Order: sequence, then C-alpha cells, then structure tokens
Amino acid sequence: MRGKQFMDIFTKVKVQKQLYLFFFIAIFIPVTAVEGYLIYHTRTLLFDHYSQQTYSDNLRVKSLILDLTCSIYNKSQELVSDQDLITLLSTRYSSANESRSAMSSYKGIESILSGDASIRDIAVYTWNPAIADSPHIHPITNSIQAQPWFKRASTSVTPFWTVELEKSERYNTEMQNLCLHIRIFLPQIHSYAILKLTASNNHIRNRIETSSMHTVIWLNDNGILYTSDKQVITPGLEQYSYNSEGTCSYAGKIDLDNKTVIGCISSLSAINCDDTFYMASLSYDGYPYLNRITGIYLGILAMVLFITSMFICVFSHYFSLRIVMLRESMHRASQGDYEIADSFRGEDEISDVFSDLKLMIHEILKKETSVYQAQLKTQDLINKQQQMEFKMLSSQINPHFLYNTLETIRMRSVKAGNLEVADAIKLLGKSMRYVLENTTTAVTSLARELDYIETYLRIQKLRFHDRVNYSLKICPGLNLKDYQIMPLILQPIVENALLHGLEDVEQNGKIIMRICLINETMHIQIFDNGCGMTAMELELINQRIGQNLNDSFQSIGLYNIQHRIKLCYGTGFGLIIKSKKSMGTLVTVVIPAQNIQEGVKS
Repeated sequence: MRGKQFMDIFTKVKVQKQLYLFFFIAIFIPVTAVEGYLIYHTRTLLFDHYSQQTYSDNLRVKSLILDLTCSIYNKSQELVSDQDLITLLSTRYSSANESRSAMSSYKGIESILSGDASIRDIAVYTWNPAIADSPHIHPITNSIQAQPWFKRASTSVTPFWTVELEKSERYNTEMQNLCLHIRIFLPQIHSYAILKLTASNNHIRNRIETSSMHTVIWLNDNGILYTSDKQVITPGLEQYSYNSEGTCSYAGKIDLDNKTVIGCISSLSAINCDDTFYMASLSYDGYPYLNRITGIYLGILAMVLFITSMFICVFSHYFSLRIVMLRESMHRASQGDYEIADSFRGEDEISDVFSDLKLMIHEILKKETSVYQAQLKTQDLINKQQQMEFKMLSSQINPHFLYNTLETIRMRSVKAGNLEVADAIKLLGKSMRYVLENTTTAVTSLARELDYIETYLRIQKLRFHDRVNYSLKICPGLNLKDYQIMPLILQPIVENALLHGLEDVEQNGKIIMRICLINETMHIQIFDNGCGMTAMELELINQRIGQNLNDSFQSIGLYNIQHRIKLCYGTGFGLIIKSKKSMGTLVTVVIPAQNIQEGVKS
C-alpha cells in the first residue's frame, strides 16, 4: 500500500523531474553513502596505522631512556662504592698541592668517562675544605649551595634526576642536561659529598633521532628534557592522561597550540628514584596525509557525481524533449492540426508510439477526406434543392397584383388625362422590369429592393389615394447601396399591410418602413396603422408561417418569405410579427448585414 502511495506521488511530477528524483535516490544517495563509508574507513585505517607507528616509536624511546638511566645509575653506584674516591674525599690534606697530587693520581672518574659515551661529565661536590678545585672534584661554594638541585640533595638521601639548563658559550645557545644526583657517604669524617652525573645530549639525540617521528621527553614538571621540535611545549601535552606504571596511557589525536598531530604519550619511573620520565612520540605527517587522501576521495566522489549528474541532465533533457514533442504532436492532432514533424529520432518505444500516431493521423485524414467528399455531394444536392425551392417559392407570387394594377390604370385612364395614364404605365413597366430581372437572381442591393417597394407603393397610391400613405426612414450613416438582400421578399409583406392591415381604413392609412443596423444585423421594419390583430390571431399567424398551413393567401406569402430567409441565412434569422388590435401591425425582417460585393458580414 505504501509502495502504491509512493508511486502515486512519484508519478505526479513531470518525467524530467522523475529522472532527477530517480538519480538522487538510486545514484546520488548510495554513491555518497558508499564513498562516505570508504572515506571514513580509510581514515580510520590510516589513523590506526599512524597511531601504531607512534606507539612503536614510543616504546623504542622508552627503552632508550630506560637503558640510559640504568647505565648512568649503575655508573653512579660504582663511584659511590669506590673506596679510593671515598678515601680521597675523606683525607685532610695539608696543602692544596697535596690534594691536587692525590686527585691526579685517582683515575676512576676518567676511566668511567672514557668507557661510557652516554655520560658527558661527572662532578663531585665535597664539604672537605682541604681539597682544591679540580676538573671533576669541586668544593661546595656559596654559588653551589644556591642551586635548586643542591638544596634537594642536601635534604634527601635518595638519588634523583634533574634537568639543568646550561648555556653553551661556543654556540651561544642554551641546552638542557639530564643529571643524576646521588650522595657519597663519608663516615670517616661524618660528612658526605654529592655526585652529579650529566648525560650526553649528543648520545641521546643520536639514539632517538633514527625515525621520522618527533620526540618530546620531559622529567616530572621540570620542563622539556629533549625535543626534536622546538615549537612543542609540554603544557600542550600534559593535558592528556598518563600513568606512572611505565605503560602507554594515551595514543591518538593530540591538539597542540599550533597544529593537530597523531601521537602516543607514556611514562617511565626512574630506578631507585622518585622521578618520572614522560615520552611523547608525535607524527606530523599523519593528519596532512589523512586530509590529502580524504581530498582525493572527495574529488573522485565529486567527479563521479558531476559526470553522472551531467549525463542524467543531458539524457533527461533529451528524453523530456522527445516526450514533449510527442505530446505536442498528439495535442495538435487532437485539435485537428495534422501538420506534425515528419521525422522522430530514435528507434525505441517512443519512436514506435510516434509512428503509430502518424499512421493514425493518416487513417484519420483518409476518413475525413471521404467524409468531406460525401459532405460536398450532400451540399450540392441541398443547394440544388434550395434553388428549386427558391424558384418554386418565387413563382408563388400572387398574380392578382398584375391584374389589379392593369385594371387600376385602365380605370384611371378613363377618368383622368393621358399624363397620368402615362405615369401609371411607367410605374408598371418599372415594377415588371425589376420582377423579371430578379426572378432568377439570388441577391440584389438593398437600395434597389427599396426602390422597387417605393414603385409598388406609388402604384398602390394611384389606386387607393388617401387611404394609402407611406414613408421610408433610414438610420443616419447607413448607405443602402453597400448591403445586399434577397429580391422580392419585402413586397409580399407590404402587400399584406395594404390588403389586410389597411383593409378597413377609409383614409389616412399609413405604411412606415424603417431600416437600421443593429450589432451587424439588418432590421427592416414595416408598420401599418390598420386594424391590427388580437393575441390569438397573432399566435395563429406565427404558427401558420412556421408550419406552412396553406389556408390563406396571407399565410402563404409570409411563409414563403420566412422559409426563404431561413434557407439562405440560417435559422437565426426571419420574421418577427407584433400586433395589437386597433393599433396596427409591425413586421420586422431580420437578416445579416452583408456587403454587396464580398458577400460577408460588415
């Protein structure tokens, strides 16, 4: 169910975005996760490797310090138990030369110095005032007593180690010296001397500096004894925990003041002493190498993601364009526009769909051509039928008009002079000419049609005198010559107004015609002030002209006009009849306003 909901959400976005989402879920996230794990795993392995290196180097340094301190301590025990030295220090000499002679004959200190390169100097400080100052044996002076190590040595019988600062006059530098201080007991004179053995810095440096690691050694809290990096200070290292059992107490990341390194810190308790040595082995190359490897892996990840992203972008754009082209072609085809692209690149399923679309359009065009040809044939039959109906409808014009006109002219010629007869004959000829000219035509100008109606009314005026009066009103700006109308559709309406509307009018009968243009539709109104019709009579007339109920001359004439208008202009046009009893009748002919030259709506 959840899978279906996910797919529903997935399919709500466009195909191009679906491809981007698929890339993000199926490629970007897994590749990033795998690459992230590889980077983490590689960094962990490298970090463990450097940590192990620093641990191994720290064990080496610890072993060197242990050997050095043990060797120096053993040498000190040889001197402390040397009876010749004890006798030399306990003897009260009568003169300084005697003491110098005794000290020159003692070779124990030179023998140790010459036989052990780890000891740089051996010094003995004695309270015996009879002994003169010599290279290795010195009387205790006030300056000696002021030294911190002497104060500790004078109060403690336990051997101890110190780091002494010595200024080198040769190199004008200061160097740290590791020194062992131990008492020499002189029971014969109830006194003691202090033995000081100084370790050789060159020996320490030559033994330690055999690897790429940086080493820092310090004693208790007395500061750095040895360092291969002058910038490293013990406060940056003492914050990490360590113990005093001589085992490694910390290995890993170490933050110094100026950099971050991988290192190992351990402690070593001096033999038969209360002092503790601390050794730190630091790898400066660890984190730079880790960061460089991480950068390479991240660069590879970025390159892979960039290449795949560019590929998916190009492919999704190309795929989306093909989908859009197919969709647009289908949309145009659905709208009836079959002019689509002739070629569609590719041979995949989308190309097959496009080929099927072209085949479908081809079949549709064939069927539409067949339908169109059938429609042409049907329309041709309809046109022929309409022409026949027009001829039949036109032939149904009441012939009594001609007979009554001729009778009127005849009666008027008897009662009047030749001029009036001539005028009547002229009007009759004009009327008959118009009828004959337009019997077989489909359209005429509105001006000619109204001129014919005016001729017809003048003839009727000759017949009925004051019973018939007429007027023509045209809206301002309307040029009747610019518009067309079917011929002989107004005369039957005017004739109905005369014969039926003004039938009971003895005088002052009026027929008013008004032509106006309303919303691209021509309205021709024919009004008579005759007897009018009741609502029932009006309804009956409307039914007759709509259903061709051939029961009266009036209905036949109006039906013919109504039918001709609808056949020519459409069902939206025709006659509108309004009438009230004793108030007259208004017939409105509604036709489209068509230009007489172009035959289109103005």
